[in-house]
Amino acid sequence: MNLLTKNTWQQHLGYAAKIGIGSALAILLAELLGLNFAASAGIITLLTISTTKVQTWRLCLQRLGTFLITVFLAFLIQPIQHLEWISYGIILVLLTFGLSARNLLPTLSVNAVVLTHLMAKSTLTINAITNELWLLVIGLLIAIVVNHFQHYESQKKYLNYCRQTSEKKFKLVFEKLAAYLADSQLQNHVWDDIISLEKELHNYTQAAFAYQQNRLPVSDDFYLDYFEMRTQQCNVLHNLHYEIKKLRLIKSDSAVIVAFLNEIALHFGEMSQPIHQLQMVDQLVQKIEETPLPQTKEEFLRKARLYHILMDLEEFLIFKKRFLQKHHPEKVAAYEAAQLATEE
Repeated sequence: MNLLTKNTWQQHLGYAAKIGIGSALAILLAELLGLNFAASAGIITLLTISTTKVQTWRLCLQRLGTFLITVFLAFLIQPIQHLEWISYGIILVLLTFGLSARNLLPTLSVNAVVLTHLMAKSTLTINAITNELWLLVIGLLIAIVVNHFQHYESQKKYLNYCRQTSEKKFKLVFEKLAAYLADSQLQNHVWDDIISLEKELHNYTQAAFAYQQNRLPVSDDFYLDYFEMRTQQCNVLHNLHYEIKKLRLIKSDSAVIVAFLNEIALHFGEMSQPIHQLQMVDQLVQKIEETPLPQTKEEFLRKARLYHILMDLEEFLIFKKRFLQKHHPEKVAAYEAAQLATEE
């Protein structure tokens, strides 16, 4: 079983355990307190446990706020409360409309259950409201406590695996791009590889976002920033598609880009500094600027295409540089200091 499959099963098992244990504890606590409709506390816990701690906290606050609105509507409808199905329908229409307008529909199910309990008697009493409030509080508190337990090391191990996998695939893409440019007859499906990589990065970014949300209030943006950076780089490669297809037909121009792509592939990795590659871009652009002005439309387009590709590759490297400056500033500073010392 590979790490991806193992992590997926661990997530499913962990979520199922939280749902089962949390719901059972909520029902038990409600029964110990002698509350009516004790099973509802378990349902509230079940519906509130989310994939991240932040989502669970947000849902808890929303449930408390919408509970007060539900009670208020039930109070207003008291004159016709003896007509249970009519009063229930009216409140549900108003409640659903309001929640839908405020993007709070995930709270509707719990409020609908609360409403059925409140409408069970001909009059709305303080005891009935207090009972529902306690059920809600118990369900929410158990959901928060249970969802506090997160297997951070397992999530981190999975994200490191995703990071290493994406780096290997990026390196392979650059090698295939270089081969694609060097041979105008070659069909190595590199553009399909880029599309596939983009989809994988989307999934990795979602996993990194869940990890970041579970780490709060601890600030841990490393993995989310990393995969967002790689996604931006992947978008840059997409933008190169048309220009590279044209460039591969001109050997003299494509040879320049082939050498540069191989250089990027050779030093591709999380900690590799892109400063040297950025300097290479500056040198190549300078050479283009030093060449004689184009005399024909074809020469102008060739020069513009080459310049455009270099600018896109520079943007690709700048994304990496910004990431390193944010998360490894001391290593970037040390590298730049070493570069200056070498030049002197």
